[in-house]
Amino acid sequence: MRVFLLLVILLVNVRHINAQTYQPNWESLDSRPTPQWWKDAKFGIFIHWGVYAVPGWSSKGNYAEWYQQGLQTTDSARKRFHQQKFGDRTYYQLAEDFKAELYNPDEWAKLFEKSGAKYIVLTSKHHDGFTLWPNKNANRTWGFPWNAMDIGPRRDLLGDLFKSVRKTSVRAGMYYSLYEWFNPLWLNNKPAYVQEHMWPQMMELINTYQPDVFWTDGEWDAPAELWKSKEFLTWLFNESPVKEKIVVNDRWGSGIRFKHGGFFTPEYQPDLDFENHDWEESRGMGYSYGYNREEDAWDYNSTQSLVIALIDKVSRGGNFLLDIGPDEHGKIPPIMQERLLQMGEWLSIHGEAIYNTVRWKTAVQWSEGRRDYKFKNTHAVTEDWKTGGDVMLKLTVDPDPGYAVKEIFYTYNPTTNCLYAIFPRYPDNRTLVLKDMQLPTGTKISFLSHPGELKWKQDDNNIIIKLPEYNPNKIKLNYAYAIKIENYGRFAAKPVIKVSYGPGSLVPDINVVPNHQPGMNALTRFTIDGSEPTENSPDKIPAFKQSFVLKAKNFANGLLPSGTVTENINVYRWKNAVKPGKPQNGLKYEAFELNPVSVKDMEGQTAVKLGYANKVDPSLLTRKENAGLRFEGYIRVEKDDIYTFYLASDDGSRLTIDGEEIIDHDGLHGADEKQGTVALRKGYHKIKIEYIQASGGLALRLQIAGADGQRKSIAAEQLYH
Repeated sequence: MRVFLLLVILLVNVRHINAQTYQPNWESLDSRPTPQWWKDAKFGIFIHWGVYAVPGWSSKGNYAEWYQQGLQTTDSARKRFHQQKFGDRTYYQLAEDFKAELYNPDEWAKLFEKSGAKYIVLTSKHHDGFTLWPNKNANRTWGFPWNAMDIGPRRDLLGDLFKSVRKTSVRAGMYYSLYEWFNPLWLNNKPAYVQEHMWPQMMELINTYQPDVFWTDGEWDAPAELWKSKEFLTWLFNESPVKEKIVVNDRWGSGIRFKHGGFFTPEYQPDLDFENHDWEESRGMGYSYGYNREEDAWDYNSTQSLVIALIDKVSRGGNFLLDIGPDEHGKIPPIMQERLLQMGEWLSIHGEAIYNTVRWKTAVQWSEGRRDYKFKNTHAVTEDWKTGGDVMLKLTVDPDPGYAVKEIFYTYNPTTNCLYAIFPRYPDNRTLVLKDMQLPTGTKISFLSHPGELKWKQDDNNIIIKLPEYNPNKIKLNYAYAIKIENYGRFAAKPVIKVSYGPGSLVPDINVVPNHQPGMNALTRFTIDGSEPTENSPDKIPAFKQSFVLKAKNFANGLLPSGTVTENINVYRWKNAVKPGKPQNGLKYEAFELNPVSVKDMEGQTAVKLGYANKVDPSLLTRKENAGLRFEGYIRVEKDDIYTFYLASDDGSRLTIDGEEIIDHDGLHGADEKQGTVALRKGYHKIKIEYIQASGGLALRLQIAGADGQRKSIAAEQLYH
């Protein structure tokens, strides 16, 4: 099998060389455009279903689909639950109870279509390695029946659902975990696992089921080179039977997420934004992706919150992948069905403001007030349920005192040249104000929730629109409302600002790419005083000697001005080295056990373990969930230079150097990376790295690059205490 697979890889590469299409490197692969069907779809349904549905349990705030991982490592709550319910039975024996006897894929497919979703993504295999399709590789590498045809349901769960979904207007896609927690081959011989287990499974899935979406995960444990991700994507885009329609994500190796692959994949991260790249946020209706019996009604987001989450993402050019977790019988819990049906009702009226739209030049209109609201736990509403603590509602209809809300979300259909303004709160005075907008006389404005043209007037630089009387018999879905502005909205593209630092330079080089459409008569205008650029602002960046905020905007004849690009331009100051006395190799570390939502939660806590480490390593955690680490000491640099640090983590982290916060990557989130830059003199500098792990993926990595851009791990001989 190994020789065969190597021949397949070689054949793929030879064909690519001859075809000169997509080559096995990120520059080439990243140039493949995302198929338009996915960009227009906006709303998809994630489905986490497997053996973990049998226990269907986790303590609140954790992923139920990670049941086996916690059970076989350090999760005492899962161990207690398992012993009480299943006694001495192993997780593998629970597959016998995964009967799916009530599974009706036709009913599922009808529900998905009624929800308004345009695609689904089913877990073909999660991290436990159990496959929902007949697969002999799973049986062979595990040494016992470990697929849905040979144990449990004894049917092709994936294939049956694909057949049913393809009778509807919904597209069928699949999730696939690259790694498997406890697969013997993975644990003992990772290259063999990739060649003899993973690649054959992926090839079988693509060739047999021909999915529209291939959504990979579990990539963080190894680099893309081990997974042979670039080779697989090259075959997928050039040779596979789905090469024209397939959509892929960005989870193809450690450090790849949010950088390469296909669309970017934040999860439970509603504040992330990727204006210049396709993206999709996923989340469950509560916290867990897999079905969790421990969650109560108040742990689920309301339909209004989910509708607003969809609107929010679409207004910023993203998609929304909303997860459901069926039970072991094959039934989708009624509360999840209800949420989907209600979202479908709303989309049946307002869908034209969602589907086939793009991000407009202005994504959202804010009210007055602070815009830095941070919810304590963005995963669910459990913590603040009694005070209405839902993050999307807090940002729109139920703000805390002093905080602004997103009053209006804009979406735009470039084909019809129609602009949509979506507002979650119906104004008491029936007057809707669109700020900073001037409409041509005679522009037609209509209300999607109620037939008929609306009256409007220009008031200086604002549009005043009179809405109809609020009548619940006519306006039945009050999750959010939308108006349509016809034949209006074409806008100039934003300029692109690129900032770089030459070797040893404290002052940046700023390159502005106008990004004008071909043949356009346009100018880029700038400000450095915080004001918005106008047509009369300078067309060159004024001279500067200290840090400032650069704003740029494009102006073109016959089009609305572009949105504003804002870039913090840093002029650095040297940080002098310190004298630590007699430094010893290794950073001091402290390990904590707690239920964190922020790195600040470790303050005042007593460490359960102390020691010294030659690298920043998440394996020093005393358990894999609900824990934290703090590293402190010194980093020694060999020369004066401008250094960029890269901090990747899942969940939150923070980097402090010489008492200054360089990277704030705090909060609960999936595996991603942030960077920060600092000018360091040769010698020793104080360093502190803080890290929290709530649940889900486990990742922590710190890298460094000088002004030459050569990125590398921090060597053990650079770290001291």
